[in-house]
Amino acid sequence: MKKFISTILIILFICVFCYSTYNIIKYVIDEKEQESLNDDLTQSAIKITLVQDEESKNVEDDADTEGTNEFSVDFEYLKSQNKDIVAWIYSEGTPINYPVVQGKDNDYYLRRLINGKYNQSGTLFIDYKNKGDFSDLNTIIYGHNMKNDSMFGTIINYKKQEYFDSHKEIDLYTENTNYKIKLYAGLTIDGNSNLYNITNSNKEFIKLKDKSDFKSDVIPNEDDRIVMLSTCSYDYELARYVLLGVLEEGL
Repeated sequence: MKKFISTILIILFICVFCYSTYNIIKYVIDEKEQESLNDDLTQSAIKITLVQDEESKNVEDDADTEGTNEFSVDFEYLKSQNKDIVAWIYSEGTPINYPVVQGKDNDYYLRRLINGKYNQSGTLFIDYKNKGDFSDLNTIIYGHNMKNDSMFGTIINYKKQEYFDSHKEIDLYTENTNYKIKLYAGLTIDGNSNLYNITNSNKEFIKLKDKSDFKSDVIPNEDDRIVMLSTCSYDYELARYVLLGVLEEGL
């Protein structure tokens, strides 16, 4: 009897081990697939041009030239790949450089790439209840907290003041308008929070500035459009880390 039980336990252990190993391998494969697809899309749809000021143009040594990067997005190409793409989000010096989609619900793109293929990495997407042009007073963008820092895996870093000090703004490009998301708060909230209810008021979002993990000079008001980036956190069950910023036109 003891031998039989030992055999059963060994079989169960092997099954659990094999299942866990499979999940780890699948997770890594999904990460690589998502990265490859996004790299291809970035190469085809994104153009970054160095724009030099007049003083820099007179410098003969190219190594000493300075200027600003002009970032442009080919939405015609993006729409040809997936009509659900509504924006492109970019944070200089971080892995955040992705298309943003909007589905008919908040489930489809949670585990699907922009080509519709099932993948644990998913795609960044705005809440299906939002207007796709970011005209609501509060718009939510969801993304997974990936272990390799892809998607929204780095917004957890905003728990530290020094990280915010180096990344105070995020660029958001849409088909008709380019924006700056000027960050004012980052904090952990419950996944069942009322903040996930799209309303015609941003009062609750404004109050979060006082609870932020970092201090910002940006002061939101009731007329501002606010964007909230949301990802999973592992502080407790259903914990989410959110990053909030005021949406301002012009880049």
